[in-house]
Amino acid sequence: MAALDDLQAAMDNLQHAMSELKSPKVNTKLAGNNLSDATVKICVLGAGAFGTAMATVAARNNHEVVIYARDQAVVDSINNDHINPKYKMETFTLPSNITSTTNVAEAVAGAGLIMHALPAQKSPDFFREHKDVIPDDVIICSTAKGLYLRSKCLLSEAILGPDGLDRAQPMAFLSGPSFAVQIMQEMPTAVVVGAKFMPHAVAIQRWLSSLSFRVYTTQDTVGVELGGALKNPLAVGAGMIEGLGLGINTMAALVTRATKELMKLCTAMGGKAETISGLAGIGDLMLTAFGDLSRNRTCGMRIIQGEKLEDILATTTVEGVPTAEVAMHFGQLCGLQDELPIFTAVAGILAGTMKPEEAQQFLMGRPLGSE
Repeated sequence: MAALDDLQAAMDNLQHAMSELKSPKVNTKLAGNNLSDATVKICVLGAGAFGTAMATVAARNNHEVVIYARDQAVVDSINNDHINPKYKMETFTLPSNITSTTNVAEAVAGAGLIMHALPAQKSPDFFREHKDVIPDDVIICSTAKGLYLRSKCLLSEAILGPDGLDRAQPMAFLSGPSFAVQIMQEMPTAVVVGAKFMPHAVAIQRWLSSLSFRVYTTQDTVGVELGGALKNPLAVGAGMIEGLGLGINTMAALVTRATKELMKLCTAMGGKAETISGLAGIGDLMLTAFGDLSRNRTCGMRIIQGEKLEDILATTTVEGVPTAEVAMHFGQLCGLQDELPIFTAVAGILAGTMKPEEAQQFLMGRPLGSE
């Protein structure tokens, strides 16, 4: 009897998920660049580099795309010249089916999907301010890779909690090794989208996938969210190694052991090891540790070169900085504070409690052990 009750509950959950998903029937046959014949209106919140790239991905699949931007000059440039003049996007001509507005209500009206591409620390306040115009049955797919410093929690908890929408809302999380410029250049890119209900993830997969942008799916939202966020302070550490000129031996050691710490913390928080072994974990870490376009890596290099952290943050969003503090908080909650030495060293340097030159002694002088 209990088994029948569990089965009925599972069917009820699936039916609820399907009812939330207001999308046309999709055809997954290969049709040119678009892997689905279905089209919807897609709203992109944020006209930064990644928001512009996501808008372009969607527009290439023939969706109607509206970008919300705060800057009227950016809106005018997108609408009149099909160019985003900021964030190193000015060399790309945007598809003609992308428009822009400074009005959130106009941007989200009639949308089948809302792509969230705003800075993580500003996101909950944004959603709280605009909750009345955001439909509560539309999927919000977050591309922000960060943890929320104010409440020291997952960004999803902040967005859906009292700091943000303060309600239930279909949510998904897109992550993986994906520099915006290379997406714009149509270099083959693979990402993963996680959602509690698989129909939500599959819908986003079909709406966005193409021959240059491949989307995988998972229901491990915790792993996707944590993998994308926690790799950021580790990438700051990679930049510090690069800035110190310590060589590829040291960099390979950092990435390998950082992956171990990333997996340990993510699984302790409820994520799955296989997610961290995939695009949202190791894939994204490798990209940001070795890629010249990484803001987190660049931040680490600039710190080593003597720049003050506050000066760097005055002009650049570096999600790894606030995330480092939240990562240590999570480590303490899980009783792992002594098992995350790389996170500890990076957080210490960013907080000013450890000097870069002290990090080698801290990391290499620890008690010896097995791998």
